[in-house]
Amino acid sequence: MRTRLLSVLALTALAAAGTASAQSAAPSAAPSATAPASGSRHAERRQQFFDAIDTNHDGTISRAEYQAWVDSRFDKLDANRSGTVDADEVATSPAAVARVQKRAERFVERYDTSGSGQVTKADFEAKEMQRFERLSGGTDAITEAQFDAAG
Repeated sequence: MRTRLLSVLALTALAAAGTASAQSAAPSAAPSATAPASGSRHAERRQQFFDAIDTNHDGTISRAEYQAWVDSRFDKLDANRSGTVDADEVATSPAAVARVQKRAERFVERYDTSGSGQVTKADFEAKEMQRFERLSGGTDAITEAQFDAAG
């Protein structure tokens, strides 16, 4: 059971790492004819992912293009080139490390009110309590409906 769970987690991480890698590797050319309507970040990320795999940019992903992407993604995760990956390799892969670093940088950017590059408890608390005020509409509680409405 543990092995199965680790396998599922590793595959999930592999897919997430692939999406992150494809996003950073996506060409910066003008959007293709199948580009999503603006305003949908998820749709835009999916389009970037598609464009990164569709290496000849013909609007379709061939089996060969997809296989090349699969091989490339696995090679990036398999740091010791053993032909297998474990949870530690996935977690310490360059894509995973870059993703964590980017999240950490966004966190500090969001909460650091002094511009020092550090977040104090007071910074964090102030920002989160502003969020509480916004969600609660100025009341002393947040209902489930208010929470759901915030997305």
